[in-house]
Amino acid sequence: MKNVSSILTVVVGVFAALALWSVRPTPSNVAMAQAQPASTPPPLRTMHTSGTAVIRVQPDKATVRLGVQTFGMTPRESQAQNARIVEAVLRAIRDQDIPAQDIATDHFAVRPEQDYKQYGERKIVGYWTDNAVVVTLRQVDKLGDVLTAALEAGATTVDDVTFTTTRSRELRDQARAMAIKAAMEKARDLAGAVNLTTGEVQSVSENSWSYYYGMWNSRGQWANQQQNVMQVASSPGAPQLDDGEFSLGQIVVQAQVDLTVALK
Repeated sequence: MKNVSSILTVVVGVFAALALWSVRPTPSNVAMAQAQPASTPPPLRTMHTSGTAVIRVQPDKATVRLGVQTFGMTPRESQAQNARIVEAVLRAIRDQDIPAQDIATDHFAVRPEQDYKQYGERKIVGYWTDNAVVVTLRQVDKLGDVLTAALEAGATTVDDVTFTTTRSRELRDQARAMAIKAAMEKARDLAGAVNLTTGEVQSVSENSWSYYYGMWNSRGQWANQQQNVMQVASSPGAPQLDDGEFSLGQIVVQAQVDLTVALK
């Protein structure tokens, strides 16, 4: 019996050793364990929203382009006549308390007038002189007086009037902040409607622009498009024109923001 017990003890020990050997860590086993992928996190749920803000402000700056055109039989005669009129026009503008640095020559040209009627031959019959100056008005309520004075002094054309605002950067920043706020409010409202909440912003993009909408530029279709936020801002020092003077219209500053936010 002792021999049988000894044999059984040896057999059991051998099987135990073999079992331990089979489960020992090996490089291949370790590599396989490390190669097992971790649990995949659930996909991130997101929402895309946009916000638009519009700010309207009265212009506080204007530029006007005034032209003088003269005709003479010779270049010298045409230019001399033009110079006399331009000098009178500039004097009349300065008399309206417009600083010299706000008056600049924009265009000057002398060109021949040709007659093509005689057997197809070209014949010079005189010379045109064109001179244009651009006047910057930092007090837009002077526009009517400046135009009247320049025309009475001999200006022959008013080629362009442009209204702008000196607060463009400030208003763009303000419109952008309003658009971001509108986009975030919309995202929270939409998430709340389906019993969710918003998380961190995943991406953001922005686009802003401005344009004039008034009597001097009738193409103002953008003014009627939809937006989330609209504000009418006042320009410090901007005049309130009486009836019968120029209607200044409005500078429209618009910003649009697109957001992608996480949902929880």
